[in-house]
Amino acid sequence: MRKRFLAASMAAVMAISLCACSSGDGGSQTQTTQASSGETTQGASAEDSSSEDTQAADGEKVTLSLCWWGNQTRNDVTKQAVDLYMSQNPNVEIKVEFTDWTGYWDKLSTMAAGGNLPDIIQQDYSYISQYQQSGQLADLTPFIEDGTIETENIPQSIIDSGSIDGKCYALSLGSNAPMMVYDKAIVEEAGVTIPDQMTLDDLYNISQEIYNKTGVSALYDTGLTMAQLIARGDGSHLFDQLMAGDSTSIAKHFENIARFTSADFYISPELWAEKGANVVETRPIIDQTTWNDFSFSNLYNTFSTASGREMGMTMYPVDGEDMFLKPSMFFSIAETSPHKEEAAKFINWFLNSVECNEILMAERGVPVNTEVAEAIKPSVDSMTQVVFDYVAKVSEKASAIDAPDPAGKGEVETLLAQTADSIHYGEIDAAEATETYTADAQRILQEAAE
Repeated sequence: MRKRFLAASMAAVMAISLCACSSGDGGSQTQTTQASSGETTQGASAEDSSSEDTQAADGEKVTLSLCWWGNQTRNDVTKQAVDLYMSQNPNVEIKVEFTDWTGYWDKLSTMAAGGNLPDIIQQDYSYISQYQQSGQLADLTPFIEDGTIETENIPQSIIDSGSIDGKCYALSLGSNAPMMVYDKAIVEEAGVTIPDQMTLDDLYNISQEIYNKTGVSALYDTGLTMAQLIARGDGSHLFDQLMAGDSTSIAKHFENIARFTSADFYISPELWAEKGANVVETRPIIDQTTWNDFSFSNLYNTFSTASGREMGMTMYPVDGEDMFLKPSMFFSIAETSPHKEEAAKFINWFLNSVECNEILMAERGVPVNTEVAEAIKPSVDSMTQVVFDYVAKVSEKASAIDAPDPAGKGEVETLLAQTADSIHYGEIDAAEATETYTADAQRILQEAAE
């Protein structure tokens, strides 16, 4: 039974950590979209375009290459947006290339090795540092400072999320945020009011009250997101602490795990394992075994759809207000691009044009431009509007997201799930777990950094 619980715990970790990544299964394709005729032809490659043109004079044709990963929906709406941009800017031709998540990074790595990166690159948070450190991403700061890329309606935390050492190398295309999702019907039956953000003591006390009145159990997030938020509340970053052998925040996290799992209202490890946690549809909140769960806001619709009822959504319960917006993905400009200014103009349009985003319809997440998000909100369905409102609320409190995950993160996260499992089953207490985990995590991170 313990193995079953561990498998469920690790699957939950994977589900939460991956939920912000809209990878899809678009299949590798290359297309050039011709604005003049609207026709699409197969065979042009983004690798071919970066050296086709030198910097064009005013009025001369500029060819840009654009590369992204995604499913068919993303591919369709992005190409429609590109067509619109070219119709409005007849001196610009954009060659587009897309593939699925699995093959995207291998392909991009090959292109980078050959000096053939596309002018505009869709980037993921975990890869920005790698490409920036190798000198392959252009600094976007000058284009922001001179107004080529307008950011007055984009929260500073969004700009910071794509910045390294004070320079911006990537701009987020959409946002989501950590959330606690809850069953409205159970909460109402218990006569409880859920605040916009509760403390951990609030969560404990509310969980006890709901259990006393309804018999429904509760969850505490034993994974990485909660541990990171606790560290942020301590004015630090979890991986920085672990790399230094500092156990301050992880000790609090393990103490919380021990406190919650020993309460009578907490779901038993056996029942948690029985329900399974690998996909939303099998999580215990769906059949009201628990009244709450933890994830990211882009999965709110999935929770509501799977349960057949509208869920509530609130911020993670932490002792502080150090929430963050998680970028869904970014656009960067290749340092090798001969047309950086034209590429910056396209990114500006992609982020700030209502007309463009009426085509995209938040497919990459809630638009980062707050006015654009408000403008297209009436056009999305009611559940997505709830997500828009939630992300807007978090953006008012959000500070910059932690630095991209370091090498060794996956092993450290797996170890965290194993340690939480041992606490659940009473095999180790919080103090011993803290000592052992901190030492092992430090070793993993230091070895991975060598």
